[in-house]
Amino acid sequence: MFNYLLLPEYQRAFVAVLLSGILLPEMGVLMVLERFTFAGAGIAHVAFAGVTLFLLIGINPLLGGVLFALLSSVLMWHLLEHKGVNLDAGMGIIFSFFMALAVIFMSLSRSYSGEAISYLFGSVLTVSWIDVVLLLVVFLLVQVVLVAFHRDIFLLMLNRELAEASGVNAKGINLLFLILLAIVITACMKAMGALLVLGMAVMPAVSALKLKGSFVHVIVMSGIVGAFASLLGFITSLLINTPPAATIIIITFCLFAMVMRLYKD
Repeated sequence: MFNYLLLPEYQRAFVAVLLSGILLPEMGVLMVLERFTFAGAGIAHVAFAGVTLFLLIGINPLLGGVLFALLSSVLMWHLLEHKGVNLDAGMGIIFSFFMALAVIFMSLSRSYSGEAISYLFGSVLTVSWIDVVLLLVVFLLVQVVLVAFHRDIFLLMLNRELAEASGVNAKGINLLFLILLAIVITACMKAMGALLVLGMAVMPAVSALKLKGSFVHVIVMSGIVGAFASLLGFITSLLINTPPAATIIIITFCLFAMVMRLYKD
């Protein structure tokens, strides 16, 4: 098994899985506390529409995913903050429209459907060094934002009125969070797949919240749980020859169930 890790594609996959396993749960904590979980699922599927379009026109699909994900984030924020539309309702509208586009784009270019499916279900062994560098840049960006704005984010999660009374720009923080969420989800899509990123974000986050502690402690613990689950799942997939992303999610669920069992309210 360890001979695999001597191969470049497995080395890239190992790093991509580790970074995704930290990034997604860190954002997952914010998603759960802010009740933006459905937004995360929606952004992943909107990004998939961008991937299919850019595959169709022959441009780097990851760029299409990023552009569409950012567009959906801004649209969600606009509907939430300026039109008074509930986030779940807004995401339901955006999600259905862009998924319809994805189906149409895939039908127009059957020759690229296999590559498109790899973004839907994850294909970590096809991750390039460029993808790894992108993940590393996003990882560093997220850590900088969390350190710089952790007080504002915590106050906003605690109580919006209290946060605004303390001088926090609630609308600006929400926009920053949605944009960051879009970037993280898109960067992790190749490794985890659009259908599976939500599970990797939410389950370690809920596990960390169950362990309790300060806001910063929960963020750190979510990353640790996610990293452990990702690496264990990846190694397990090599041992039993199963799809890495799906195996990682199953291992993550098992750890989540264990935490739920051990730490009862």
